[in-house]
Amino acid sequence: MAAGLKVTLPYHFARTVVVQYPDVAPTVQARYRGFHTYQIERCIACEACAKACPAGCIGVGRTGPRKIDKVRDLAVGGAMTEYKIDYRTCLFCGLCVEVCPTQCLKMGSIHDNSCYRRDELLIDFVQLAKQGRRTIRPIWMTKANLPAWAARLRNMDIPEDLDRDRRQWMAQADDPKYCAELARQTAPKEGTP
Repeated sequence: MAAGLKVTLPYHFARTVVVQYPDVAPTVQARYRGFHTYQIERCIACEACAKACPAGCIGVGRTGPRKIDKVRDLAVGGAMTEYKIDYRTCLFCGLCVEVCPTQCLKMGSIHDNSCYRRDELLIDFVQLAKQGRRTIRPIWMTKANLPAWAARLRNMDIPEDLDRDRRQWMAQADDPKYCAELARQTAPKEGTP
């Protein structure tokens, strides 16, 4: 018994490590793999992320081929019809982020996605882009009286550093006519090398 108390008794007097969440922000390390952030305006829909996913939880759809316009740093070509991640099966392994050639997909710092039904864990990032957002927003984050750290996190969800072109592109990424017009604007003129 003395041997057991020798091991357990120091823990009784040790400082607690419990965080008073949600009043106090959880400590998230630099390499934390939380819910994804997705820049639809940079995605070329190559499906490398979907092919690398061991859980098969990523779905990508487009109307035609896409490429990066290096002048504006935007993906042009076909429209994005879907970009879905099923968080019911996602392992948060980060393989999708590692293979992305345009770095449009990143692991975020949001650590939970509270919802009422499991089918709400199937996230369509094209619909989020139409709202000007790049990542999910848990239910608790929609409340009016949030702690200061959560309010800052909610405001980071909608990037303010985007120019008008990028915001418009995000809102119309699934419109084939708009994407075709954008591709025509970036195509080299005849007679130029």
